[in-house]
Amino acid sequence: MEKNHLKEAMLHGTPSFPVAIYNNKFDKQYTLLAPLHYHNEFELLVATKGTLNVQIEEVTYILSQGEGLFINSGLLHIINSNDDVDHGFIAVVFDFTMICTEHDSAFNKYIRPLINGTIKVPILLSKEICSLIYDIGSAYEASSFGFELYIKHSLIQIFHLLVKDSKITTLPIQNTKSILIKNILDYIENNYSEPISLQDMADYAHISKEYLCRIFNVMSDTSPVEYLNRYRIRQSTSLLIHTSRSISDISLSCGFNNSSYFNKIFLRHMGCTPSEYRKKNTYTEVTN
Repeated sequence: MEKNHLKEAMLHGTPSFPVAIYNNKFDKQYTLLAPLHYHNEFELLVATKGTLNVQIEEVTYILSQGEGLFINSGLLHIINSNDDVDHGFIAVVFDFTMICTEHDSAFNKYIRPLINGTIKVPILLSKEICSLIYDIGSAYEASSFGFELYIKHSLIQIFHLLVKDSKITTLPIQNTKSILIKNILDYIENNYSEPISLQDMADYAHISKEYLCRIFNVMSDTSPVEYLNRYRIRQSTSLLIHTSRSISDISLSCGFNNSSYFNKIFLRHMGCTPSEYRKKNTYTEVTN
């Protein structure tokens, strides 16, 4: 698996049980349900409420309630909606070691080719697989004795169903647009606390500002600068909840040059001011 500091930094599960199940629910005012990102883990996603627009690289899939898809390791993806209803989805994000180890013959025969793209499995999931994902979610929530074994067994069963319908392909040509976007996401993650301009991002990728904006619009729903602001706001929410630092200090540490602009951007994305967000979200531990 590639080791890249700039992919999604979240740890999914634990080192000893590398799987996490997210049962996410959103009020209808939220249209961006998961920002543009990528990770080395596999992901199984099922819509539980409303209609989801899931863009994987340059292809958009529309999921109705009960429908799901498979997202391969390392692929850029984003989830949003455009219907005026509440939304929800279950996402099972897991490392390949939940299926087998690198020393297992199944790794070289199935997992490595899948990651490399020489095996193609169905992206849209069958009803049988979606049902198994619902069951995984229920088992994870209950966490009864032995639930880890049930989840591991279910993931192996799902992979068997996927591989059974797979196709052998020639090694695909690398998506240069995807590589460029990943480099920019990585750059933002490492430097968001510093002043960053559109020109800085273009220079880092060795392309023009115009081309950077063009490929960002193809691969996501936003511009590079808007993505940067979204990322900074996401970082600020954690600091607002889990620390007692002043709002002006948080705004500066997240790359905003003044509190007024931070308040404006925060309100646009979160629907409230930073101080209102802090009041609405209680926390038990404060760290400085």
